[in-house]
Amino acid sequence: MPKFCDLTGERFGRLSVVRHAGRNTSKRQVWECICDCGNVHTADSAALTTGNTVSCGCYLKERITKHGGSGKASYNTWRAMMRRCYNQSDKDYPKYGGRGVTVCSAWHTYTVFIKAMGEPTGNQTLDRVDPYGDYTPDNCRWASLTAQARNKRAKPGKSGHRGVYALADGKWLAAITANRKKYYGKSRSTVEAALADREQLEQFYWGDNR
Repeated sequence: MPKFCDLTGERFGRLSVVRHAGRNTSKRQVWECICDCGNVHTADSAALTTGNTVSCGCYLKERITKHGGSGKASYNTWRAMMRRCYNQSDKDYPKYGGRGVTVCSAWHTYTVFIKAMGEPTGNQTLDRVDPYGDYTPDNCRWASLTAQARNKRAKPGKSGHRGVYALADGKWLAAITANRKKYYGKSRSTVEAALADREQLEQFYWGDNR
């Protein structure tokens, strides 16, 4: 019997081996893999190591399907989104898939994604409106790097809202940074009032670039 070779953690084409899954009917070692597109796929050792199997089937499908995305920013973005949410070998997986961030099932197909989002313009990249939420049509937009920087994850304070802070006297204060300067609202007795101030500050200092 051939010596057992553990492929866990190895990468073959678009497939990253997650774990050993026993043997198939031909008594070959079988491995559970995660494809870059997010699908789970099983393949035997020979298929992986010889290069006969390099994906869950999406690679072949892309070659014979004219989705029109090859080389476009939207297609590269879609593939990167899928990798960071489902490919444990991706360098960004700990910040996305590792945190439980997922892509809605419909968007596992590129043509559905592009129909909903269209193409970005200029330096726009894919941004989640709620940076803690999933990749869904109602939580995604194409946004400039500046807008995304303003929408980055931040630990919510006692108020539970970004840019609204608790004061020592029990009141609340809105604050915002624009052009490397800090601007403040008035001291408010409720979080809701301070949050309203924050929204006004955003509109005044950030305008349509939020």
